[in-house]
Amino acid sequence: MIDPKSTVAEIIRRYPQAQPVLARYGLDACCGGSHPLEFACKAHHVDVEEVVRAVEMVAAPAGDPAAGAPVIDASMTVRDVLERHPSTFAVFERHGLMGCGGMQGPVEPIGWFAQVHHVDLAVLLDELETAARNPAAAGAAPEISPAMLARENLYRRFLKAALLFTFTGGTAVGAWALIVMGMRGHLGGISRGLIQVHGHWQLFGWVGLFIVGVAYHILPRLTGVPLPSYRAAVASFVLLTAGAILRFGQALDPSALRTVLLLGGALFEIAGCGLFAWTLGRILRAQPMAVQPFQAFLAAGTAWFFVATLLNLGHAIYLVARATFEIPPFLNLPYLTIFLLGFVTFWILGVSLRTLPVFMGLRARPDAALSVALPLSGMLALMAAGEAAFVGGSDGLAVRLAFGVGGLGTAVCLGLFTWALGILARPASQPEPGVDRGYEKFLRLGYAWLLLSGAMLAVFSIFVIAGADLDHAYVGAYRHALTVGFITTIIVGMASRIIPVFRGVPLYSARMRDASFWLLLTGNIIRVLFQSLSATFGPAMLKVAAVSGVMELAGLVLFGINLWKTMDAPTVEDIVVKGYKPPIAAETKVADLLRAYPDLLPVFIRNGFAPLANPVLRRTLARMVSVGEACRMHGVDVQSLLGQLSEARARSRA
Repeated sequence: MIDPKSTVAEIIRRYPQAQPVLARYGLDACCGGSHPLEFACKAHHVDVEEVVRAVEMVAAPAGDPAAGAPVIDASMTVRDVLERHPSTFAVFERHGLMGCGGMQGPVEPIGWFAQVHHVDLAVLLDELETAARNPAAAGAAPEISPAMLARENLYRRFLKAALLFTFTGGTAVGAWALIVMGMRGHLGGISRGLIQVHGHWQLFGWVGLFIVGVAYHILPRLTGVPLPSYRAAVASFVLLTAGAILRFGQALDPSALRTVLLLGGALFEIAGCGLFAWTLGRILRAQPMAVQPFQAFLAAGTAWFFVATLLNLGHAIYLVARATFEIPPFLNLPYLTIFLLGFVTFWILGVSLRTLPVFMGLRARPDAALSVALPLSGMLALMAAGEAAFVGGSDGLAVRLAFGVGGLGTAVCLGLFTWALGILARPASQPEPGVDRGYEKFLRLGYAWLLLSGAMLAVFSIFVIAGADLDHAYVGAYRHALTVGFITTIIVGMASRIIPVFRGVPLYSARMRDASFWLLLTGNIIRVLFQSLSATFGPAMLKVAAVSGVMELAGLVLFGINLWKTMDAPTVEDIVVKGYKPPIAAETKVADLLRAYPDLLPVFIRNGFAPLANPVLRRTLARMVSVGEACRMHGVDVQSLLGQLSEARARSRA
């Protein structure tokens, strides 16, 4: 047992094999190693309990491979195995680990890892045992580089941008607008299209970026197929983010600049969605197994995403051609239906079907869930077409039937999927061991809201078929039950569960997570209830509903801080990368080389790379170009340049 009050030097003297483990955390025998371990951990901002556990794993006696005793069993965690036997890294990577949890791996039992990744446990244990007994043949884990770490952390830029969108033009503007409308006593009345800009930032900025960012991280790990192109994924981030930002042009006066902003933003979003769809298609085609039920939902959701981007381009053209600030309801409402129920809901259903039965021990029925996918798409298309015609002024029986039957069918399909998932029933098996299950209440609540929003959709679909008019307050309450009750609640719950695993650290604060839950729940109940009541009892109900925006904003702010802190928690990889020195090679990025060896800059300039004297270009363009690519662009012999760089580096060390 390692005593945290022991000095670092004492631990190394007693357990020499612990020295490389301590070094990974930035701990060594500097200054004689006279500091207690707990003090050294605090000074380096690392968790002392984690360090103690890691040291004990290498200090504890293990099975003797030469004697034939098993060295790995299903109860050991992935992190334990990687600590003791780094040669098993390639085995875990091959079966879907792919950097999840960092170079240490997640703190989850091997048996659980096999279940999550649909790997035969006996085969996995046999491969791990072979790698542990023959480390030379298995090979070592690759060296962590800044480029590799950037690929593993790709999701962070998406999620952080998503949070910034909702904290500014998204939820924050929505809360302000709701207070204004409550004080006025009627919905609407916010000028210059600001509500629609707010909605766009919520759709593409908050929800869209969140889903796409998480998708880029989980798809390779659920299929065993690496991301086909990191550059394409980064490009999709830039395009989707820029497109969402440019939508602020809707609130500007008609001008050439406004035209460029609106059309350019819409085209950017089409291109970003196209790259995302291309990535999904490449991964699904390359996976060794047949398309699984959950993947059918992901593919359908991505198709709906692309349809939504095309409709969004139509909106931009309309705004420019008519020189107006508002997209009319007959164009806007079907688009919202397609984005929310098509893209977003299909992706949530797909990821839920793949992960929640394992995480929560649900008795899921994947084949029954799959049978819902095609009818749900059909009902959704029928509903959107009928909605466009009905809101546009057509009042014939065929239009009402299309809108009403499509809405009813959509509600029924959502109910059938929830039943097939089994999330509101008792668990059928043991949930994931050793995990804080506080996230589960979000997921169960989210699906309860999905059923409620489906029931509300069914009610006003019946009203439409019966020939009644729709009250905007009731329709808005339904949409809020869907967007905040279902979509946002699921996002917050799933993020609280999976992002700590992605990062390989605990969630920053369980209390903040739980506070977010109650704020979102209370705020959403107030909004849906009192906005619905305002249709019958008048403006006084809207004044009560206005309070909900502030509560929901507070819940999301707490969630955002919690998630941001979790994503920024220091890891072993961060420590390793700080000391990384890239090789002087053709494939090394110019910026990485100059960051590690600034004394090589004169060599580059002497060989015709004068623009590198500009520090801005070194931090931007040089990050995207390797030494070899730069040489081909400037007609420089790469071997000659590499030789000069190596000589200059050798002289600087001398």
